[in-house]
Amino acid sequence: MKNTLIILIVFLSNSLFSQNKSLQENFIDIEESKCFGKQDISNAEMRECTIIARESWDKELNKYYNLLSTKLPKDAFEILKASQKEWIIYRDKESKFITKFYFEVKEGTMWYNIAENKKKEIVKNRALELQMYFENLEY
Repeated sequence: MKNTLIILIVFLSNSLFSQNKSLQENFIDIEESKCFGKQDISNAEMRECTIIARESWDKELNKYYNLLSTKLPKDAFEILKASQKEWIIYRDKESKFITKFYFEVKEGTMWYNIAENKKKEIVKNRALELQMYFENLEY
């Protein structure tokens, strides 16, 4: 029951915070869902699934950032670069707060999974944003 509740919270959180709901489910989301689908999965294993997904989203973010660096005019890329530096500061500070809040203020290991999901969503949303910018270059 406890694991079912956590899975429900994670999936609801994904749908509420996903930036591009109209896009088909991304392969990273699919892999994370498969990971959650293991029988008798523990809270720690669920958390690991989300951490792996966040790391995958970070790779996607870097992929699109690098693609944009080669396609954008120099002055536009310099603005993106400055924006990305500010976003990294935001991500790091928000992550620190999320960790403090869900690992220390709240009680119970289920909050650890929620914390990791929130961190993942921050990275996922930025990755999807950069992907959208790149794809819009083709139109």
